[in-house]
Amino acid sequence: ESSLLFLQKHRVELVEELEDCIDSILDQARQKKLLTKDDFEEVTHGAGPRKQVRRLLDIIDCLGEENASVFCDLFIQIKNSKNCMASENEYSKSIQKHRDVLLRRSECMKTYNCRLGEKLVFSDYFVNLLLVNGHYSLEIKKNELLTFGQQRIDLQNKTENKLKLSQLFEKPNGRRLPKKILVSGVAGIGKTVFVQKLIFDFSNRVSHHNFEFVLNFTFRDLNLINKPVTLREIILKKHGHLSRILDDIFKNSDKLLVILDGFDEFKSSNQLELDEYVFDPDEQAELPLLIGSLIKGELLSNASIVLTSRPTVINHIPVDFIDRFVIITGFSVTEIEDYFQKFFGDKEVGSEQFVMVKENHFLFTLCYIPAFCWIVCSVIKGCSNLHIERPKTMTDIYCHYLIVLLKYHAHQVNFTKNELALNGVFGLGQIAYGSLLKHETLFYEADFEMFNTLPSDIVNSFLDKTCVSELGYVENVLSFTHFTIQEFFAAFYYVHVEEPLDDIMDLDVQKKLDIDSGYLDLFLRFVSGLLSVRNQTLLQKHLGLHATKKYEMYTSWLIKSIIENCENGRYILNLLHCLFEQQNSDLASRITPSALRLNISDNVFSPIDLDVLVYFLDLVHMEIDELDLTATHVNAHCLEKLQPYLYRCSHLWLGENNLDLKAIRIICNILISPDCKVNLL
Repeated sequence: ESSLLFLQKHRVELVEELEDCIDSILDQARQKKLLTKDDFEEVTHGAGPRKQVRRLLDIIDCLGEENASVFCDLFIQIKNSKNCMASENEYSKSIQKHRDVLLRRSECMKTYNCRLGEKLVFSDYFVNLLLVNGHYSLEIKKNELLTFGQQRIDLQNKTENKLKLSQLFEKPNGRRLPKKILVSGVAGIGKTVFVQKLIFDFSNRVSHHNFEFVLNFTFRDLNLINKPVTLREIILKKHGHLSRILDDIFKNSDKLLVILDGFDEFKSSNQLELDEYVFDPDEQAELPLLIGSLIKGELLSNASIVLTSRPTVINHIPVDFIDRFVIITGFSVTEIEDYFQKFFGDKEVGSEQFVMVKENHFLFTLCYIPAFCWIVCSVIKGCSNLHIERPKTMTDIYCHYLIVLLKYHAHQVNFTKNELALNGVFGLGQIAYGSLLKHETLFYEADFEMFNTLPSDIVNSFLDKTCVSELGYVENVLSFTHFTIQEFFAAFYYVHVEEPLDDIMDLDVQKKLDIDSGYLDLFLRFVSGLLSVRNQTLLQKHLGLHATKKYEMYTSWLIKSIIENCENGRYILNLLHCLFEQQNSDLASRITPSALRLNISDNVFSPIDLDVLVYFLDLVHMEIDELDLTATHVNAHCLEKLQPYLYRCSHLWLGENNLDLKAIRIICNILISPDCKVNLL
C-alpha cells in the first residue's frame, strides 16, 4: 500500500491520532521541509486542532508519494513516542499504586494479642532494632533463646560490626553491592518487624536503595502451595494489582527487592540442594525449586533478595550464594527504655517502670528480646490490679502473663475458678507439648479436633492465627505468640497431667524422638518453676487448680541430679537454673555432695548465669573443690562478683577467656590474699 493511499484510507483515524500532538508534528514537518512557510501559517491559523490536522493532510496529499512517505515515517515516530510516554506514565503510576497498597498493609503495628479493632500506628510504636554484620547458626538440639542470650552482649559490644538499616544494601568494604542478604535472629527478636520496617520505609519513599518494587512473602503462606506453580502466579496471588506491568518488572529486575520472611517455617527447607533450576517466571515448578532458583540467582538473577530465618535451620540455606549476613540482636538498654515509654503511652510512667525492671537483673537481661519485653510490660500493667507480688524468675513472669491475659482477654468465660477456662489452658498445653516433642512451632487447625471445643477467647489470647486461602478453601495456620510461651504451656501440661502419653523426661523417650537434653533446657526450668510452692499457690488461687502430686518426686530428682553432677564434675548450669526457679532455700540442706566440682565451661556466661551461680553458692556453704569457667567469656565484673566465693575454691579454671587487665588484677588480689587457697589452672 502506497503512503498516499494509506493517508487517504486512514484519514479519519489520523485526525483522531494527531489532534493531541498537532503542534509537535507541524514543527517536525517544517524542519524536514515538508511544509513551506506559507503552508505552515495556513495550517496554524486554522480554528481548532482537528481542522489543523485535516488541512495538513490536504497539503501532504498534494506533495506526492515521496513526501507522503516521509510524513508517514514522522507519524510512526510520534506515535511510538506517545506510546512510550504513556507506558512510562502507567509504570510510574503503578509504582505509586504499589507503594499505596504496601503502606495500607504496613501502617499498623502487628502486636501480640491485640483486641478486636485495636490498631497501633507503626511509626508511633516502632523501636529501633540493633543489627550487626555476622553469621550465626545453631544446632536444633540446643535452646536458641538461652544460647543466643549468652552471646548477644558480645555481638552488641563489637561496634565495628554494627549496621544501620540504611547501610543494608551498601557495598561492604568496597566489594560489589550485596544482592542476596540473610537476616537471622532468634524467635521474638524482631525479624518480622524488621521486614515491616523495610516495607513501611519503601512505601513512604524512605529509600534504603533505589528499588521501584518490593514484593514480600511469608513461608507460612507459601507452605500451603502443594502443586507446581509459576513465580508469576505466586506474585499475582498476593499482588494482583501488578498484573498489567509484571513483565516490565521482570525486565527491570535490578530495581526489584523480594523479601522471603520466616525460612525456618518452610516445610521444605531441607530440599534446596538442587540439580536443576527454573529460569523463566512463567515456568511451572515445585515450590522448593522456585525458592532455590531465586536464592541462587538463577531466576530473576538481577533482583535483590532478603531472606529471614531463625538460626536453627541456616544450615539448609545455600549460604555460598549469600552476599551479606546480618544478625538482629534485639534491644540495647536505650531501646528497652524507649519500648517501655511507648508501651505505657506516657514517658514518665514508662521510665518509672523501666527503672523498676532494671533493678531486677534477671528480668531486665531478658528484655533485649522485643517479644519478652512485651510480656514483661503486659504483666506489670496487669498485675497492679491483681495484687500479685513482683516476679523473681522467668516462670513467675509467664504464670503472671497467663493470669493477666485470662483476666483481660477471655471475656466469654467466667474468669475465677471456671472449668471451661482450665480446659482451654490444658487443651493448649496438650498441643504445645505434642509440638515440642516433634520440634514444631507451626500447626494447622484441621489437625486438632479439640480446637472446636476450646473457648475462642482463650485460644486467641495465646495463639497467632493466619488465614490462608488456597484452591478454594481457607486453612488456618497457628502458632503460639512466642515459642517460649509454647514451652511454658508444654511444661504446664506436663506438670498437671498425671501420665503424659510420652514422658519427655524419660531418657528412652528422648532417644526415640532424637531430643538432646540441651533442647529441653528452658522447658525444664519452666517445669521447676511451675512446681514451686509459690507458683502452685498462685495458680490455685487464680485458676482453681488442684495441687500437683509431682513436687516431691521432682525435687528429689533435682537434688539427686545436682549432687551427682557436683561429684562427677559434669556440666551443671541448667540444673542450677532449675534450683533458682524453685526459690526455696530449704532445699539447700538436702544438697550434700561428697565434693563440690562445678563445671560451667564452654558456654558464654551471661549475667543471668552469674546470678544463678551466686544464688547457689550463697545457699550451699561448702568448700569448692573445682570451679571450671573455661571458655565462658568471664570478665572483670563476673570475677568481682565471684570474688568472695573464690576464697573457698581449691581449683579454678579460667583458660580461653582473654581476660583484660582489670580481671587479671582481681585474680592477683585473690591469689595474694592470706585466705586464698586457689590453684589457678
